[in-house]
Amino acid sequence: MVRLSLAGTGLHRYSRAHCRHDRDAARAEVLRLEAVIRGLDTTAAEQAERIAQLEADAVDVSVERQLRLLAEEKADEAEVRYLALKARVDNEHTITVPPMRRPIDEDDKPTEPAGIEVRTLREAFAARTA
Repeated sequence: MVRLSLAGTGLHRYSRAHCRHDRDAARAEVLRLEAVIRGLDTTAAEQAERIAQLEADAVDVSVERQLRLLAEEKADEAEVRYLALKARVDNEHTITVPPMRRPIDEDDKPTEPAGIEVRTLREAFAARTA
C-alpha cells in the first residue's frame, strides 16, 4: 500500500470553509456570466429586429418608388392622350371667319376706310338723326 503524503502541498490547510467560499464565488461568477450572456442575447435580438425593420423599410421604399414611377408614367400617358383629344376637339370645333370680318387686335386696327370710322361726336349724332 502506498501512502500519499500531503505534507508540503498545502492541501491539508484547505478547509471546508475555503471550499464553500470557492463554490460560492464560482456560482456568483456563473450567475454573472449568465447575466452577461442574457444581455448579449437581448442585444443580438434587438439588432436582428432592427435589421429586419430596416430591410422591410428598404422593401417599402423600393415598392413605393416603383409605384411612384408607374404613377408618373400613367400621368404622362394621360396628359399626352388629353392633349391629343383636346387638339382634336379644338380642330373639330374651330370657328373660321373670313379675313374681312376677323377680329383685329385693338392696337393694330387701321383707321378709315378699311377699319375704324373716325368721326367727331357731333358728326356721328348728326348722321344718326338724319
